[in-house]
Amino acid sequence: MQIRITARHFDLTEDIKGFAEKQLGKLKKYFNHIIDSHLILDMEKSRMTAELKVKVYGTVLSSKYKSFDMYDSVEKVMGKMEAQIKKYKAKLTDKKPKKASAIKERMISAQNAQRS
Repeated sequence: MQIRITARHFDLTEDIKGFAEKQLGKLKKYFNHIIDSHLILDMEKSRMTAELKVKVYGTVLSSKYKSFDMYDSVEKVMGKMEAQIKKYKAKLTDKKPKKASAIKERMISAQNAQRS
């Protein structure tokens, strides 16, 4: 997984960068096939915004959160992304058995037709 962190309108400190990288590393435990993650940190007056875009096979998931603390923004945007990744992963696993079961049903019905 490639991790990119962009800071807009402020200087990115090593503390925030390390915290963000640690949080982004946790996404691997939810889904192994993450291609790229891009965290955009923005400061506008006293409002801190964290926007996270995660590229997985087939789609790009994104989440955004605003608060008055950058660490809080990063934590909340990660929570939102974890939920989206879990939902995406569940959607993928739901699709696979349906296709396999449909093929098995066709094969069984074809075998029954041959026997008759």
